[in-house]
Amino acid sequence: MKLTQEEVNAIALESRLVLSENELSGTVKYINNFLDMLDRFKELDLKDVEPFSFAEALECPLREDSIKKFKNTREILNESAHVEDGYFKVPRIMEG
Repeated sequence: MKLTQEEVNAIALESRLVLSENELSGTVKYINNFLDMLDRFKELDLKDVEPFSFAEALECPLREDSIKKFKNTREILNESAHVEDGYFKVPRIMEG
């Protein structure tokens, strides 16, 4: 399955994204490469492979989440170059 530029542009507009011509052509190529990769999974013989799911919480083999305090919080904060007012400062990933 391949998507056309018109289809990707329509999806982008629904998502309130405006793409330039270069961004649109790159996005179409990226999406179609991903879809091609997914199509290759159809070639795999998975009839003897057990599904991996945890529908029941009681059967979940993963550990339980638990909150634990760091013993050396001050030391960690003092050694970090990215601390401001006692908090880690991280780079902005979205324009605001």
